[in-house]
Amino acid sequence: MPTSRLSFLSDLRDFSVVRNVRSWSASGRCILMEPFKRNLISKYCLKYYSNNIKSFDEPSAMRQYFLLVVIGISAFLVGCGGGGAGGGGGVCPTQNLTINSNAPLGENGVLKLSVFGISEPKSYTWTDSQGWESHEKEPQIPNLKKGSRTYSLTVTTNGGCTYTATSSPIVVTGPWNPCGLDSNVVEIDPVSNISFIDIQGRVNGSNYLIQANNNSLAIADFEFNGNQPPAEGQYAVQTGTGAVQPGKARVTVKITTQQPFTATEGTVYVAVDGTVTLVSFCNVKFTSTNAGATNATGGANLKWRP
Repeated sequence: MPTSRLSFLSDLRDFSVVRNVRSWSASGRCILMEPFKRNLISKYCLKYYSNNIKSFDEPSAMRQYFLLVVIGISAFLVGCGGGGAGGGGGVCPTQNLTINSNAPLGENGVLKLSVFGISEPKSYTWTDSQGWESHEKEPQIPNLKKGSRTYSLTVTTNGGCTYTATSSPIVVTGPWNPCGLDSNVVEIDPVSNISFIDIQGRVNGSNYLIQANNNSLAIADFEFNGNQPPAEGQYAVQTGTGAVQPGKARVTVKITTQQPFTATEGTVYVAVDGTVTLVSFCNVKFTSTNAGATNATGGANLKWRP
């Protein structure tokens, strides 16, 4: 008895001239069988390994509908590629989004957001509770107000899958520019990086002095106008001696065995967070009479509790 072998969905052969195609065997061979009273004209013989189709008893039109359904299901399953729920109801792979930022930062800084742990991203939607929105991959946000906030992100992939993540609380202080230094550190580049163990504040003549001390091995003096601790804000560096003008600050760093370093240009930042006053600066210019270090730049990050 002649037989005809099929390989996959593309192997649909027209058997309209044969009236006795009844079923197919597990080996994938369409077997011509003896006439059977209930058998109708069989136009297609289909072999589809995955679903283990055993036989067809319906007219040709019904077989065509069945083929369309099989192809539709196959395309649907390919849509998202496996994992969690997809946009079209498919299954999407598990992806663990992580939001990163450069927080904490001062309100004078620029918040930089980024995300890791996502493959084949197509679009980004960043939002916060105050109506801000961005579709950039790594948005940057300047001029933030002091306080704590969170950001939410929705990412849609090329496969139509959607993933969401929410940042941990992002803290924005008052004016703050610590130059990447640890707490209670002053750096004079290229001379020294000094950690301070004692920070005190007191009235010093017509000025208010915040002084950082390291067992007298190094002393950093920050002077502000008046007889009260400085208010939150930005203070331009003032040189010279005597009374410090309002809105100005004088900075002097003394290191044993060296001549003092005096700030000549830059900005000092003061942030008040509850009972803590943060005093910081970055890339402030200093001068001294030390050989080989007459000009230097400095940074500071001090945390003082009055």
